[in-house]
Amino acid sequence: MNKLVGLCLPRSTVADLALVKDSGVEWLRTSFRFPFKDPEGSLSPEFLASLAEARRLREAGFRLLGTVPGPGSYRHDPTLDRTVWKSAVPDWLGTPDQPGYRKTLEEACAFVAREAGDLVEYWQIANEPDVPIFRGPLTNDEMVEFLFAAARGVRRGRPEAAVGINVGLGYGKWLSAFDEIYNRADSPFRDGYVGVDGYLGCWSPGSPADWARHIDDAHRITGRPVIINEWGYSSLHSAPKERERDFYNQDVCRNKTWTHSWGGGHDPEIQAEFVKAALRVFTEHPQVLGHFFFRWDDTETCWQCGERDCPSECAWGMVDTAGRPKPVYHAFREIVRGG
Repeated sequence: MNKLVGLCLPRSTVADLALVKDSGVEWLRTSFRFPFKDPEGSLSPEFLASLAEARRLREAGFRLLGTVPGPGSYRHDPTLDRTVWKSAVPDWLGTPDQPGYRKTLEEACAFVAREAGDLVEYWQIANEPDVPIFRGPLTNDEMVEFLFAAARGVRRGRPEAAVGINVGLGYGKWLSAFDEIYNRADSPFRDGYVGVDGYLGCWSPGSPADWARHIDDAHRITGRPVIINEWGYSSLHSAPKERERDFYNQDVCRNKTWTHSWGGGHDPEIQAEFVKAALRVFTEHPQVLGHFFFRWDDTETCWQCGERDCPSECAWGMVDTAGRPKPVYHAFREIVRGG
């Protein structure tokens, strides 16, 4: 079976697409913003920009996995210089317990899928809905209904669409999340794919070999083929603390060092070895439909805390902040292109 060899390419990144393609990547994950800027249905500039970006990537020869908005995320706001909740849906939707919230969400996702048309072949509904950073104020039940409404919308707008969610390994009850979401009688995910996000040796303990067990578990519970929607390994182990704050999302930003590691720590060479070993698991596993590496480039500041050189978010890339390939680029290319 040919695998989907993909990359998470943030919309804000101005990437060297020729270099991306030379790595062996054929698929890109791209996000679509909420389409309506008001209750009357006027189109938001952010959505139109995301649609134009999807067209640009398809014209460049890539196939696409698209994402529709989740509730939002806790992230650094440079104007406030603190981490705050940033909603990905407009305030005029109201709150998840109000009758019109899910109906409007479903209509919005149907519109996105219709407008994207055949630009997108697979859809990811929201992002890591089991992780508090991305679920925010929604309860677990509200999050499940959010996912169902968004997925129903995508299926209405594009009936042949394959939809899935990406549950984050290492955050507790991920197996029960799959059971609840995929095995409900009314689940719009029953004939899609099951998505897993994992950062073994970073956000959670583990090694490349442990990926096989997680893939087996996801497939066993859902009966669906598996896409690894995000995976990777940080090349930065620790950095000096810039300042003490009281609103970090998690301890890696707070302490500026990883609790978990593999192969002796985190550096560019270990990152490359981790990636080669994980790619061999993905390539050989019969239930893996594909994988999307996170991410293309390193960043100078962390989106979670706003601080420079934070291990949490700054060193996941195939290339550095200047766009120069790191050892992981060559390791990735070696495996997926066969030498």
